[in-house]
Amino acid sequence: MARSFIKLLYLILVINLSAINFSYADSHVDSCTITGGIYDKTQVIDNGYCASAPSTYEIIAYELYLCTSAPAAPTTTTVMDLSNCYKNWELSSGATLSVQQNATVDVPGTMTRPPNGTYTHGVMLIDNSFGITASLQFDEAVTDQDGNSGVYCGTKSGSGTYGTGAVPTGTSECGASEITAGKFTELLTSFDSGSFSGTAEGDNLNGTSASIKGYLIDTNSYLAENDADVDKLLGAATFASPVNFTETTTTITMSFNVGEGMSMYNNGSNRIVFGSGPFQAVISTD
Repeated sequence: MARSFIKLLYLILVINLSAINFSYADSHVDSCTITGGIYDKTQVIDNGYCASAPSTYEIIAYELYLCTSAPAAPTTTTVMDLSNCYKNWELSSGATLSVQQNATVDVPGTMTRPPNGTYTHGVMLIDNSFGITASLQFDEAVTDQDGNSGVYCGTKSGSGTYGTGAVPTGTSECGASEITAGKFTELLTSFDSGSFSGTAEGDNLNGTSASIKGYLIDTNSYLAENDADVDKLLGAATFASPVNFTETTTTITMSFNVGEGMSMYNNGSNRIVFGSGPFQAVISTD
């Protein structure tokens, strides 16, 4: 097996649609308006939500599958049907990956070249926790969750849970000078803070035809029935362009589009919250 497969092929599409109060529970992503590197405060605070690129997005990954057709979704009594999928990477203990915009990374684990064919979908099993790091500037002063204001804001070191009846606190830090961002780690136990939701989806990710469906699953890999039931997250992606493996395929190139991988939203008291959003991995073969 070529070394290039081990290095580059591991992540298809991962999504965390938490932290949006799920007025965005259907399929729409509003990209943040950025002019000269400066963000529009009105879009986040007055309009309630937008998505942009974080500096880093950290996940813990366990398994990756390439599929020749869309896999059937898991239910509360059945696992996802992966009969048309091929497991081409795994690490049972989990690989911590820091994903950046248009970047490739080395990953540990066991990699196997998929059989020749055309793959239109991908599935990845990941942990239900996500690390976000970002620092940015607004055109007007913004207030963080601790009550501090300024045109500069960033993620604050810490952790919290987004789930039923729970929105994380202490995700943001704002002030009059540039913020040194810390990593905020979010534990996702529901896609909706109003009532438990174990599924979510997004279409036209990052302006492409790619789409993703997310499933919170329990220890049996069944669809979770409540927050306490959640063990991991399955991301099932439809590629913008099929991935083709032939006899002449020797390398795979992977780049990441995290242009909407970070969400920013109003917590209901005109204070900014940072969370995670959808991001896309683009695969090509040579």
